[in-house]
Amino acid sequence: MQLPAVLGAVVSVTAGVLGLVWPQQVSKVIGLELPGRLGVSEFRATYGGLFIGAGVAVLATGSSDAALVLGAAWLGAFAGRVVSVIIDRNASKENLAGCAIELVVGGLLVLGR
Repeated sequence: MQLPAVLGAVVSVTAGVLGLVWPQQVSKVIGLELPGRLGVSEFRATYGGLFIGAGVAVLATGSSDAALVLGAAWLGAFAGRVVSVIIDRNASKENLAGCAIELVVGGLLVLGR
């Protein structure tokens, strides 16, 4: 596994730590509202724990296959967001920034595997 994939995994873990520790602040940055305590729990689990677990798995194993899977997940998120930009006509700066981040992190993981 090459340096770009390691960087992509580190970004994943970092994003996860931010989502786990500061769900209210991170949700505001990405434009989501957290409805009550269950919403906060879901955010911590998905934007926190899932990102941390996947990124740590890539770093701990050093596996190119694990990097490919995590990269494919980021690129899948990118594809879904592009669909939203087109179908939902949602080309907000936040959505376009999300596209860029997901494409870059996914690309790092896939190309650096």
